[in-house]
This record gives sequence, structure tokens and C-alpha cells, in this order.
Amino acid sequence: GHRNATPPATPPRVAAVPAKETGVHATLQQPAVSPPHPSGAKPKMDAAAEMQRILAAEAPQDVLDIAWAAPEEIMTSAWKKLVLLLHPDKLQRLPEKERQAGAEALHRVNQAKEELRKRSQAVCAQIPAMPFAAGPPRCLESTQGQRKYEISWVIPESQDPSRPIENYEIWGPRYFSEVGDPYDFVLLATLPPLQSQFVLVEEAPTQQDVMWASDRVLRPSMPLTVHAVNGKGQSEALTFECPWAMLFPWLRGTPSVLCNQCFRMSECKGAWTKCNGCMVMVPGEQRIVVRCADCQGEVLWAQGSNMLRCTCCLKIVGKDMGQQWRPGTQPFHTPPLGPPQVKPPQYNSANQRLPPRPPSRPPPQFNSRRGAAKAW
Repeated sequence: GHRNATPPATPPRVAAVPAKETGVHATLQQPAVSPPHPSGAKPKMDAAAEMQRILAAEAPQDVLDIAWAAPEEIMTSAWKKLVLLLHPDKLQRLPEKERQAGAEALHRVNQAKEELRKRSQAVCAQIPAMPFAAGPPRCLESTQGQRKYEISWVIPESQDPSRPIENYEIWGPRYFSEVGDPYDFVLLATLPPLQSQFVLVEEAPTQQDVMWASDRVLRPSMPLTVHAVNGKGQSEALTFECPWAMLFPWLRGTPSVLCNQCFRMSECKGAWTKCNGCMVMVPGEQRIVVRCADCQGEVLWAQGSNMLRCTCCLKIVGKDMGQQWRPGTQPFHTPPLGPPQVKPPQYNSANQRLPPRPPSRPPPQFNSRRGAAKAW
């Protein structure tokens, strides 16, 4: 009734398709198949074909199937498509051999993305800024064999596009010099850019080596360094000094001094130490460092005992036996003051008193040139 009314939509045309010859003539109404759209879109990717292509590729851009100088947006898009195609959940119905090949291909895809990102950052980006400490290091566990230390740093509120942070690296020294200078730093962990703390545990082998290195030299503090890293390189080191030698009781002890008269080792008592062997006063400048033959840890006198113990492996390597006489030497101590002790006389079977026995002499030593030569 209205002139401006919209005419009803025309129903889609359908093509008449004759039914199969079964003796009955009928027609089925089916929608007409439209011809393929002439577009440049790639056909749907096949997982098996992509796995073969990725495993045969050598360059990272060939793995992602992109050009050499492709921008980061294209690289990220190609990486996402391959990750979704090779996801383990989508390969569950394949045989075991093909699932293993899919896992290896997915690993190479991730490696190719990281390699291309590092190349791009090495050209365009700058080295990240040094991180800042969020607080002093904390000892979470001080039990021997289960020690734990926590360090933390501040994550920047906003990322600088010219100085992106890909991850954080934690380093620690594996050796110290005799004066305590660290060297031969080893990588302990690589952390994502949103993680702001790290816990050093003694159960991990590499971290245990760093802890035991500080034990060997009884260092007052153990250094740990944190670097912010991207494709351009590492930032300046943020160094944490973890309190060490005085924190653990088994690392405490007393060093030794060596007597230059009798070459006996005694516990250092201060500026002057009385030798337990020859009773000579030994100055504190003759202090020595004794190392364990097994772990090279420093050997100290255990507090409150006469035991020489390694501070690293806790092995007992010696004991102070006090003043003891050794055969062939003079006694270490002088005879006590007092009246002389007289031995009672001795009698034979006929009740006759025997004369005192003369002092025994060592047997003579014979010389091939001059016959018997007496040696006392």
C-alpha cells in the first residue's frame, strides 16, 4: 500500500539436479555451487608438508617461509600460523614418529623467531639499561646442603622501544683467587622479562659450584650479577653481595700457625701462640692456610675442639694430640719438680741384692771401610 516500501528480497536461484535413475523421475533442489573466487590467498597449509619443509630448511627465514628483510609484523604472523599448525594437541591423531617430527619442527620455528629478532635488535636496538635492586639479598634457608638465597630487582614500568629487554641473565663466579677475587663467571639462569626475582638453591649442580667456591676461600660475601639482555648485548651488571662466611656456623673456625723450630702446627691464639711441641712462642705472622686434599676447602680448627676440619666437605683431617713423646726424640716437657724418685732395690733368687743396672747403649753400627764405628 506504501509507494516507498522496500520490495521483498528475491529468493536465491537453485539449479534442478536430476535424481539417479531409479525408475522415478524427480528433481532435488540444491544450491548452486559458485565458482572459486579469483584471489591470491594461499591454500590451507598441510601439517605433514610443513614439517618436511621446516626440517629441510637451514636459514631461519626459510623456516618461517618469509623474505630476508621482512618486517617484524610479517615474521610474527608467520610464526603464529606455524605454531598453531604444529601445536601438539593438533597432532595427537598422527603416528608417534610424525608427532616427534612435529615437536622438532615446532622447536625450530621458535628458534628461528628468536634468531631473527636478535638480528633485528642487533641492527636497530640499543643495549638495555642496567636494572636496579629491589632490596638486599635474603637468606631463605641456612641448613647445610639446602641453602637458599633470594635476590630481586625492579622491572621498569614501561619498555623503552629503543632499548627492549628480552630476558634477564644471572651469573655467578665458579672460582676465587687466594685473596678472594672472583673469576670464571658461569650462567646460572635465564629469566623472562617479567620475572623480578631469582632463588639460588644448593641442590642445583651449577649453583652448588658457585656456593662451594665461596666456602673454599671463606669469602665474607658471595657475588651474584644480573644483566638485562636483548639482541644487541648485555647491560651493565647489577651486583648483589650475599653475606656468606659469618652466616653459616660450619664455616667458622680458627686458622693455624706453623712453628719454625719443631714444624708443628698449632691453633692460632692471637698475636702470639705457644707451640704445643717445643713451647716456643710463635708470632701471628706465621699463620698458614691449609687446604683439603679432596675439595681444596680451607681447613680450620673447629671451635671448642682440637679437631682440624675442612669447612667445605667437613672432613676431619687432623687432631691435636697435645704433648706426646716420640721415639728417638727428647720429651717435649720438662720433668715435674719435686723430690727424686728412688727405685727399690732388686734381689735375686738367693736373696742377694743386685747391683744397679748400667744404662743401656744402642748397638754399634758397622762401617764397611773402618770396621765397627760406635754411634750414640
